[in-house]
Amino acid sequence: MMSGWVVLISLLYAAMLFAVAWVGDRTSIYRKTPWLRTVLYSLALAVYCTSWTFYGAVGTAARYGLGYLPIYLGPLLLMLLMLLGWRMLQRLAVVARAQSTVSIADFIGSRFGRSQRLAAWVSLIALVAAVPYLALQYKAVAISLEILTGTATSAHAIHDPALYVAAIMALFAILFGTRQVDATEHRPGLMLAVAFESVIKLLALVAVGLFAMHWLGQQGVNWVQASATLIQQAPPVGFAGQTVLAFVAMVCLPRQFHVAIVECVDVADIPRSRWWFGGYLVVVSAMVLPIAAAGLALFGLQGQFVPDSFVLALPLSQNQQWLALLAYIGGFSAATGMVIVVSVALSNMVSNDLVMPLLLRRTALRHDAPGHSMGSRIDSLGNMASTVLWVRRVAIVLLALLAYSYSRNMESSTELAALGLMSFVAVAQFAPALLAGLYWRGVSRKGVEAGLLAGFAIWAYTLLLPELAAAGIIGGDWVQRGLFGQAWLHPHALLGLQGMDRLSHGTFWSLLVNVMTVLLVSIVRPPGLSEQLQADAFLNPSAQRHATPHAPPLPSHLRVGDLEALAGRIIGERTARKAFVAQAQSEQQPFRPDARANGSWMHFTELLLAGAVGAASARLVLTRALQGSGMELSAVMEVLDKAGPELRFNREILLATLENMDQAVSVVDADMRLVAWNPRYQQLFQYPAGMLYVGRAVEELIRYNLESGHISPHMAPTGTDTDANPANANPPQPADVQQEVTKRIAFMKAGSAYVYERSLPDGQVIQLRGHPLPGGGYVTSYSDITAFRRAEQELRDINETLEQRVAERTAEAELAHESRTRFLTAISHDVLQPVHAARLFASALCESQHPAEMQHLAARVDAALRSAEELLDGILDISRLNTGVLKPQISTFDIAPLLAQLHQQYTPMAEKRGLVIRLHNHSVGVRSDPTLLRRVLQNFLANALRYTRRGRIVLAARPRGNQLLLQVWDTGSGIPPDHLRQIYDEFHRYEQDFDWDGRGLGLGLSICQRIALLLEHPLVAHSRVGHGSVFAISVPIAALACATTPDSPELPVAMPTAPSSGPSVLQGLRVLCLDNDPDILAGMQALLPRWGVELLCASTVDGALQSMARQPTVVLTDYHLHDRLSGLQALQLLRQQHPHIATALLTADGSDSLREEAQAQGCKVLTKPLKPASLRAFLTSVATAQTRIMPP
Repeated sequence: MMSGWVVLISLLYAAMLFAVAWVGDRTSIYRKTPWLRTVLYSLALAVYCTSWTFYGAVGTAARYGLGYLPIYLGPLLLMLLMLLGWRMLQRLAVVARAQSTVSIADFIGSRFGRSQRLAAWVSLIALVAAVPYLALQYKAVAISLEILTGTATSAHAIHDPALYVAAIMALFAILFGTRQVDATEHRPGLMLAVAFESVIKLLALVAVGLFAMHWLGQQGVNWVQASATLIQQAPPVGFAGQTVLAFVAMVCLPRQFHVAIVECVDVADIPRSRWWFGGYLVVVSAMVLPIAAAGLALFGLQGQFVPDSFVLALPLSQNQQWLALLAYIGGFSAATGMVIVVSVALSNMVSNDLVMPLLLRRTALRHDAPGHSMGSRIDSLGNMASTVLWVRRVAIVLLALLAYSYSRNMESSTELAALGLMSFVAVAQFAPALLAGLYWRGVSRKGVEAGLLAGFAIWAYTLLLPELAAAGIIGGDWVQRGLFGQAWLHPHALLGLQGMDRLSHGTFWSLLVNVMTVLLVSIVRPPGLSEQLQADAFLNPSAQRHATPHAPPLPSHLRVGDLEALAGRIIGERTARKAFVAQAQSEQQPFRPDARANGSWMHFTELLLAGAVGAASARLVLTRALQGSGMELSAVMEVLDKAGPELRFNREILLATLENMDQAVSVVDADMRLVAWNPRYQQLFQYPAGMLYVGRAVEELIRYNLESGHISPHMAPTGTDTDANPANANPPQPADVQQEVTKRIAFMKAGSAYVYERSLPDGQVIQLRGHPLPGGGYVTSYSDITAFRRAEQELRDINETLEQRVAERTAEAELAHESRTRFLTAISHDVLQPVHAARLFASALCESQHPAEMQHLAARVDAALRSAEELLDGILDISRLNTGVLKPQISTFDIAPLLAQLHQQYTPMAEKRGLVIRLHNHSVGVRSDPTLLRRVLQNFLANALRYTRRGRIVLAARPRGNQLLLQVWDTGSGIPPDHLRQIYDEFHRYEQDFDWDGRGLGLGLSICQRIALLLEHPLVAHSRVGHGSVFAISVPIAALACATTPDSPELPVAMPTAPSSGPSVLQGLRVLCLDNDPDILAGMQALLPRWGVELLCASTVDGALQSMARQPTVVLTDYHLHDRLSGLQALQLLRQQHPHIATALLTADGSDSLREEAQAQGCKVLTKPLKPASLRAFLTSVATAQTRIMPP
């Protein structure tokens, strides 16, 4: 192919790029089609795919198989991960916008106290890293031209096409990247051109990839198998390291930071773009393998063409010249897109962080005398806007020349991928500073600066200098022998570390030294005050800021116009006036240049200047100028540092208020275009996604609401809609809609306030309030007053039926009073009865002379007191259920163990009565409170035993759909129908003759009913006189995947007790009883020795300490000792003498907190009134355990 045609097509393509950028700058693409913004942003991110990706990835795949994949895998991981992926990108974008940072150097410098020196170091490192990368692009263009034209590159630079490519790209970057001073302003033309180039290089690579698949098929080779053969090779040693590098480079490369952060219009584009950009990378990486496979099959590794040129050589060898030309244009796009963006990004860094600070300081030195006023200091700046632009343009030209010179001198055998990865390692030195700045408050500027320089020095020593030595630019003897002839200083085997490739070796040492230096220096030299003031905005970009104390007042003669004049010297007078007017409008105030300046205006001016000359230089300009207004330097710094947080606080309060308001809010400007709204507004009117955006004509929204029925077409400005129910109205006619739109727009432009209500189709009642804004515009709030109107209607209904309700409530109160009276009467009777009987039996016991009669009377006393105790327990349970103190602990468990335990518990009692209890059990999972459910079934069984003379009792579990019916059947006498309706009343009993002690209290079923209501389990009761009864409770069935066996303690229950004979194991057990009540100690002395227990008594803690000398096995203590210590504290003191002693706490306090505290100390809790059987069971368990551990 003739070289003239190639050059012509290259020029035509460059002209097309100019045209695309020109159209993008003059057409509001984002505003007209907002959805396109995300697509263009995603395609612009593909500037990551340079000529290295286009040519070098194929060469890497041909040489190393999977070795090409890390450059795609790293960005994919970044976009898919959340915390250190796209979430981090969003955070970077939010902070960068708030701080008006225009480059990665500006971002890092601003984070650490607006450090000018740190930003300069970052810029220098980025510049050094970018030169080999730019040279790579020029080399790729030169190689592609050489292959396409078949002519070798001329030894003279004047005849080298790469020189003219560098010149064209520099011109493009100057025209479309340096047109405005404010680098924070978005460049839609530049972004559109970069996105267009991304489409071209993707189409070109896909076309060559499809041709490679077709060619392999013609050769009888399956392209899938051929690709699989390539990736069968083991990944190279540096696979993981290169993946990490690509991951980091996606953020740290200056061009990626510029596109992803600086040019990000809306941070919401970042999560959406990850799928577009991720898909782009997947397609590109998929095309690499068939091209590499076809190239190897056709040329081999050592053939006529090097693997890096397979993309061009493949179509050329098959006489597909147009396809080869398309591949050339794709590679040309990959190179030029990267060159343009890097040139713009680096020119900003050079001007803002290297050149402009020197110029500003030189100007400041000439006008720093005390006699110079603020006006003279501003005048001394001259036309700084023009200076800034020319500095950037010169920087772009010099950068192009420097990179081109490097490409001419680099070693011809250097692989494209090696150059790219080397630059990746250099910019990876920014990662510790970025990550620490975003997530670690303790990192300091000195630590970051030291780590950055140390890591860069290791990078230069291990990677850059050996590359320059290989190119013959510097001497290379030291590379072979090590510095000073020391083997441990060998650049590719530092400290004797071998077994790694050169890139992995350099990456490991440079990042290790960088991170360790940052950590150590930050600990030794912590951050200063200015760094701490800046840190919060980076660490918590979306958090609310507390208002700071007021800064020192500004001089009374300092005006807003002075700040505008200062900004105009830097960014241009017209741009400054436009920005200041917009800022005043955002605060809903007219712009008054003669108004007194405050801290908010100073902060705004600083951010405005930061977009042009960087954060550090902006601070320098302001401090020097304001010193001329009479303010001391320290006061200027204090105002600037405190104005920013206060301004952020006010804005964040406003945004947070809008976001969290229950009312919907919309704001339009004087041109009747939407400028603000909150999420509730979009939800209320059910606007489709993307319909709301800044600048949308409000008449389009009104028309949508009218046509969708959200607004009645007949609205009264004050009052309510004439059509109260739009859902039932006829659809609005087009003429009515247009008339209504016109009327409402005119109404809003007139600036009239209004209030009215309307009903939405879903029944909501909305109140609208409209208010004009100062200077034009309109704000409307929409309040949901449905609940208010409903309450109003209910109040009206209540008033109408008030007399009826009063009568009903009076009847209910009288009924409750009558029920309470009966309840108290029954309690008085039933409590006094057993107490009275006990006193009679006790009196007879005192007068009796016969042992047999004494034993009989004592048993009757015990029975009477037990009856009173059970009655009080039942009343306590009813009180706990009625007051809501008892809370159910719902869980899923198997019902079978619970029923088996109940069957085992009640079988001995039934056998004593000559009855049989049968169990019909099922292993079924249920959802309930096992303790309360057990209590219900215990009451059922107790009643069945009480009222059954002969026959059997059946305990059964029967599934009924999704419920399990737990039944207790008996063959008792049955309950008459008139009594069956009253069985759940307190103290209601069905009277019948008993020849055993079976009389109940009348509380069991009342407790069951309350428990069932608490658990929401229905109760069922059926009875037939002469045949028996059945009581049941229905429990929901649940899956047993997480089933547990109920092990909760049983609640006390009124049921017949069986006497038990105590084992002789208590004989000789030594027990210490501590209680301040002499009667309790006397009772213990009367009871425990009868069981064979050796009892020690103490009424004080000191007495108990003395008794510990006799080494008791068990200690029983009351909780309330009325001594200096409580019972639990006394037990802790006693355990210091005998750590392994068994303890029990006797208390009438049944609170869960006391029980948990006692159990935490390994102490048994026995509640009062104490049941002798419970005490004996505890002592028996202790004695049994002691017997087991005693040696035979």
